[in-house]
This record gives sequence, C-alpha cells and structure tokens, in this order.
Amino acid sequence: MREILRSAVDEMAVPSQQARTEATQNWGSSAAHSKYMADWSCMREIELRQPEITAPTPETLTIAAWNIERCKHVEGAAALIRKTGADIVLATEVDHGMARSSQRHTTADLARELGFGYAFGVEFVELGIGDPFEVKAHTGEENLHGLHGNAIVSRFPLHDVAVIPLDDGGDWYVRAPKNDGQYRVGGRMAIAAKVQTTQGPLALAAVHFESESDAGGRELQTERMLTGLNALYGEIPCLIGGDLNTAGFAAKAMTGQETLAAPQAVEPAFNRFAKAGFDWRDANTPAITTRHAPGRVVQYPLRKIDWLFSRSVQAQESFVQAALSERGEYLSDHELIATRVSLL
Repeated sequence: MREILRSAVDEMAVPSQQARTEATQNWGSSAAHSKYMADWSCMREIELRQPEITAPTPETLTIAAWNIERCKHVEGAAALIRKTGADIVLATEVDHGMARSSQRHTTADLARELGFGYAFGVEFVELGIGDPFEVKAHTGEENLHGLHGNAIVSRFPLHDVAVIPLDDGGDWYVRAPKNDGQYRVGGRMAIAAKVQTTQGPLALAAVHFESESDAGGRELQTERMLTGLNALYGEIPCLIGGDLNTAGFAAKAMTGQETLAAPQAVEPAFNRFAKAGFDWRDANTPAITTRHAPGRVVQYPLRKIDWLFSRSVQAQESFVQAALSERGEYLSDHELIATRVSLL
C-alpha cells in the first residue's frame, strides 16, 4: 500500500513531455508504473499556498464539496463559489496544464480569483488528452504538464497537509479499466488538512473514489481514508467531502430520501463512516448531485454520488447549488454541495 505523503512545496515539479511520452510507450507495465511513481516528484508532493490575507475564522463556516469536472471554467466556478458564501471548498477533478482546461493551473487560478489559499495534490499524471469526448474536442493538442488531482481551497490557512492514498495505484496504467484510451500514472487519493477555528482544530478531507469500483471497493477505500485521517489527526472534529461514486443507489432506484435514511445495505462504506463516528444525514440533502453534460449521451437516472460526512461537528442549512453560471452556462457535471458547520 502506498504511504501517506506530507511533503509540502511552494511549486510542484512536473514531469517533462519526454518523460510522459516514454510512459505512454511503456503502457501496461507495472514495473514501469512503479518507476514513474518513484521518479516523478509531483507524485510525492503537495503544492501549498496560504491566503495572502488571513481573516479570523467565524464560529460557523460554510464548507462546500465540488467535483468541478477538470475546472474548465475557472471564472464561472469562482463566481458560483462566491455566490454560496463558501469559506472552504473540497475540490475534486482539478487540472494543471491540461489542454482540455486551457493549460491552466486551475486550482491556483481558482484560489486567486477567490482570494483564498490552497493545497493541491496529484491523483494522476494524464498521458493523453482525456476521455473520448475531450480527445475529439482537442485533436492535435498536447498537454503542457498533464496533472490532475484534488485540492482544498480555503479562506483560512491550511496546516498539516497530507495526501492519503486510497489504492495501490497503477490500475489506469496497467489495465485501463474503461478501455477508452485514458492512460494515467497514479491512483485515487484524498487530500487532507487542518484549519484552526475559534473552537479548536478542524480536520478536512477532499476525496474522489474510483469511478470503476464496486460497493466493496468503495468500502475498502473508505477504510483506508479513515485509517489515514486517524493516523494524521486523531479523532478531532472532521468534515469529509467529495465524489464517492456511490453508483449503487441509482442501480437500486433509490430516492434521495432513501439514500439519506438507509444507505448502508446498498453501500456498506456508510457502515465504516458510522463506526468511525461520522454522520451524513444533516450535512446532505435528498437532492441528486449530478447533471447532464451538454453534447454527451444522456445517462439516466442522474445520480446522488457526492457526499459530506461530519464528526463532532454541527452541520446545518445544507444545500445543493446548481453547477450553472448566472447566465445559465454549464460549469460541471456535478452540482456543488455545501453545509454550514460549527464545532460541538
């Protein structure tokens, strides 16, 4: 199992185009994947930038979780976050130097737009443009850096940042589970940190579970994440948020109310959360959290796969914000979810 990473840097080193081309040519080799994981420092680093202006933490924080779908629309995403009043965003699917997102360091640019700081960790080094839809849209282009990962974007300073691996890595390099040309170096992970509130420290984690996993795999990823969080921070108040890819609910045609009331029989990961003292009922709403992406084949039913989990925290006034700009422009295939929290 990969180890927890704690090395924070001001600016992450990126693998060269030559190194990524070589990795593409060696696709399918687990030994080659292990070599790139060891050689590419971005797989061991967390890029950390603190906010330039530090505001005092209020007694109640608004914390959002959002799979921003590569964060292709930085300014629109920032405007939506401002609209929600979010103090902290647990962000998943953010790019750095990808053609599909205009080669931007989307986390850094998003944080700059908001006046926030951030911690960014690499989940995958992408060896191609992306999924078939993105490949078609960006034919003939190359990625500048090819980094893709998760981040915590925060109005307040982040401390004790870490990346918690959720699997052994390499599945998207050795096997390519979707068989659609998406070759990647890396593996699923959660990025974690602490913020200091007026009532004490609060641990945070932004997580993205494997999209091609099953309920048993999601349970194992939950166990690995919770074990890592406990090793890092102990049993302090904590809020976890992200895209858990809980596909079982749609397969069983469960309503939003049913998923809140009794998710464990379909998604045993929720038993793991409950055993560790986490609750989901107050931090979430029954609303569906995905939306149809324009230009793609519609897949119904839309799903409830994004979640917030709280421990020793009072969660209230939870809401789902449509991932659309003020002019109705599409921003992501996931809605933003949020809750207002105070420590118990």
